[in-house]
Amino acid sequence: MRAVTLVLCPAAGLLQGGAAWVPIQDGPSTRYFNPASSELLETPPQGAKLAPTVKVPRVALLSQDPDAAPEPEVSEHKACFPHCTWNCTQPVCNQDCAPDCEQPRCQTRCPRPDYSQCQIDCKTPHCSVFCPKDSCKSDEGSDCSSPKCETRCARPVCYLKCADHVPCQNVCHPPRCTWNCRNPKVCPKPQCRLVCEKAKGCAQNYELPALSPAFTVQGQFHAERAHWITFGWSKCGDECGESVRTRKVVCSTGEDHECSFAPKPPTQEVCTDNTGCNQWRTGEWSPCSHLCGKGKKTRKVWCSHDDEKECLGEKPVSSEVCVDHGKHCSVCDVTLYGGSNFNGWKQTFGVGKYGSDDLIARGAKCEETSSMKVHGLCCKARVYEYGDFNHRTDGFKVKLGEGEYDQDAMESHGIENNDVSALKVWLDERCVSEGQPAFGLKVSEQLGIKMHQHHKANHHKHHDEPSAESEAPSETLEEASTPDQSQQQNSDVASSEAEEASEES
Repeated sequence: MRAVTLVLCPAAGLLQGGAAWVPIQDGPSTRYFNPASSELLETPPQGAKLAPTVKVPRVALLSQDPDAAPEPEVSEHKACFPHCTWNCTQPVCNQDCAPDCEQPRCQTRCPRPDYSQCQIDCKTPHCSVFCPKDSCKSDEGSDCSSPKCETRCARPVCYLKCADHVPCQNVCHPPRCTWNCRNPKVCPKPQCRLVCEKAKGCAQNYELPALSPAFTVQGQFHAERAHWITFGWSKCGDECGESVRTRKVVCSTGEDHECSFAPKPPTQEVCTDNTGCNQWRTGEWSPCSHLCGKGKKTRKVWCSHDDEKECLGEKPVSSEVCVDHGKHCSVCDVTLYGGSNFNGWKQTFGVGKYGSDDLIARGAKCEETSSMKVHGLCCKARVYEYGDFNHRTDGFKVKLGEGEYDQDAMESHGIENNDVSALKVWLDERCVSEGQPAFGLKVSEQLGIKMHQHHKANHHKHHDEPSAESEAPSETLEEASTPDQSQQQNSDVASSEAEEASEES
């Protein structure tokens, strides 16, 4: 309650015949003051005379700190939760300012010149006599009594000598300036504190309802308040360095909104794990550099620490030898086609030597062979123009590696007139055992081409109807040699090829 001192001067008429009570209105309440007895009552005595009402203004009391803010009036309300407000100081600081001026306009002023006090000083000029080459002509009437010469002088050079000092002065108008201000770099921050109401009890009754005579008490217990339940943290995401770990948080009732009165604990946080630091790390092995025979495969090896010297243990190898003897290394067969673009009749031949009689017996028409396929990474084929392998008559003899050769390709390799009268098919044993390049093309590149062709064929096979080749009878496949026969035939063909090589050399 505030102490109020009043000096009241009521009208004389109000004080005659008895003391008058002065109503004092202080906010919503009104009290009554008797100047004679200095009494202050909530209600006036019965029959008391009343003077005019006096209103007392509410004046905010300032603290001794000039920066302090006035205490906030926390309004009363009927809610169970008390209200809180911030009470902050209001510090004052100056802006950083500097004058910004325009360039003033100036003049230099001198007295008008007085040449009466000056002297003229001229230098001696350079003069010379000039005589023309024909100073006297023989014309009649000319006077040749004296030469016709003249004097010529340079332009005069003169100076005006006056007093050295001239009383001149500079005159400028006052500069036009304005303040250029910006926010200060340093200014005290306001100091705040939270002012809250006192909590009020909202429950009306803390007792259990009265027990009906028809019921009896079977047990006493305390109901558990809803609360948050936290589970264990997960493993840190990275074995070396900073990462994030998570956990499960649920309300004890199964409904999160029933625990909303309390802040929910965090479900994730930053973590640091150093157990995997200073360890060697390895990547996946690359494919073997050679698809057939001995090659090399590589992988990435690095230290989890920036400096490899800090890594523990011996550094793992980044490369090692690999050997590939897959099925693609031993497959070898050739298919001849009667059409120019792998159509018409077709016949497949395994490793072996096939003269014109052999080709005809298997259904191949020598003069109609317009396209062919060599199947096998290490497979070689040689075609001849004549059915006796060109023993008696010279003709074309062309060696081919794995690939597809249409009519244009066959002609570009030297196979003329669609005529294949003899055929040799064999495996390059060096390619099989060592993975050496075949016909100038590396085996790895050959497999890449083959994989591309296979992918392309599967793509068309998936979207189109099955081709005639996929529906070919199995009897052509049965014509391929058995492994033992293929090995023997390949040996025979290879020895034959060696003989041919020696003859050609």
